Amino acid sequence: MSNIPLDAIDLIEQFEGFKANAYPDPVTGWKLPTIGFGTTHYPDGRPVNKGDIISKDEATDCLFHHIENLCTPALEKIPYWDKMNDNQKSALYSFAYNLGAGFYKHANFDSITNVCDSPARWNDSAWIHEQFGKYTNHGLPGLLKRRKAEADLFCKV
Repeated sequence: MSNIPLDAIDLIEQFEGFKANAYPDPVTGWKLPTIGFGTTHYPDGRPVNKGDIISKDEATDCLFHHIENLCTPALEKIPYWDKMNDNQKSALYSFAYNLGAGFYKHANFDSITNVCDSPARWNDSAWIHEQFGKYTNHGLPGLLKRRKAEADLFCKV
């Protein structure tokens, strides 16, 4: 059984949305075809191709595979990961799925890294919301909602 909190899956599915037919990536177009809940490569390593179709169950399997094999190993390297509750972990799973599993300690991710490294401030809701809010691609409405939901969940006891 997976140790991924179900709230993480729910949050990711909510914001990624399910699409059975392959679609162009919003940024790169058909250079990076996407399907399901944001899948760009199938568990066997094959890339998604224009014209591909997937069932919701297959998409969920792809999502779990991505999280277990890319997100979890990266997130478990965060020194305070074991001190986080499931809500905090769920928020970071969603963040990692959206912006890349290797965000921790990498360029342009100082604010969210600071959140991960500052357990004394995890109860400071305003500060947490401010840090998550820095990753909205200049205020895109969907990302504003997603970062708020992630911050809300991170702050939930």
